[in-house]
Amino acid sequence: MTTASGALRGARVLVPRGGAWGARVADEVARRGGEAVVAPLIASAPPRDDAARDDVFAALGAGHYDWLFVTSAASVEQLAIHRVEIPATTQIAAVGAATARAVAALGSEVAFVPLGASSAAAMAAQWCEGRDPAATGRSLVVRSDLATAVISDELELRGFAVDVCIGYRTVGVDLPAGVARALAEGGIDVVLLTSLSVARELRRQVAQLHPSIRVASIGPGTTRDAERLGFTIAHTARSQSVDALLAELDTLSPTPEVPR
Repeated sequence: MTTASGALRGARVLVPRGGAWGARVADEVARRGGEAVVAPLIASAPPRDDAARDDVFAALGAGHYDWLFVTSAASVEQLAIHRVEIPATTQIAAVGAATARAVAALGSEVAFVPLGASSAAAMAAQWCEGRDPAATGRSLVVRSDLATAVISDELELRGFAVDVCIGYRTVGVDLPAGVARALAEGGIDVVLLTSLSVARELRRQVAQLHPSIRVASIGPGTTRDAERLGFTIAHTARSQSVDALLAELDTLSPTPEVPR
C-alpha cells in the first residue's frame, strides 16, 4: 500500500488513542504522507475512589504540594477536566517532552524534565540527585491505576515526602468491526503501540495481526511487554516519545508488500 520513501508515506496508520492526543498524532501522520485511522483501544475512566481524587486535587489547588509529578498526558488531561489550577508555588516535573507540552497547554510551566529516555525510573533518579529531602517539601504523583509506583517508591526510599493520587482508570475500548477486520486482513500498514495497555487490548481483540502489518513501539519497555504478549515488533523508538517514533518511521523503507 505504501509507494514512496518512508514507512508512513501512503500508509494507513492505526492511532490507538483518541481525544486531543489522537488528533495531534493523526495530524502528524497526515503531515508525513500517511492516512491515520484513529481507533482508541483504551480510554480514561473515573477512579474507583473519586472522592479521594477530588480531595487530593483540592489540596493541590490550595498549594499543599511543593512538587507535582505527571507521567503522562492523560494525567494532565485529568487536571484540565477537573479544572485544577496549579499554584505558582507548586513546581511541576514532567516525564518527557509530550507530557511537558500538555502541561504548557494548561498554562503552567514545567520545572523539570529528565534527560534522555522518557521513563519513570529516569525521572525519579535524576530528580532525586543532589536534593535534600528535608528541604524539598511534599510531592504529589498523579497517575493511572495501571501505572507502576516507580516514582513514589523511589522518592519514599530516599526519604522524600510523597503522596500518590490515582487520577483515573485505564479501560479498554472495543474497536469498530471494520478496523478489527482490517487488522486481521491487512487493511492497516502500521500499528502504533504506545503502552502495555494498548498492546493488551489489541491482543485481546485481534487474535492475529496480518503479517504485512508493521508494529511500531514507543520504547524499549513497551517492546519487551508486547513481545511477551506475542507481538513481533518491527521498530522501537529510541526515546519514549510518539513524536520520535513517527520521525524514525519516516526514515525507514516502506512496509514490504505481502499478499493479502
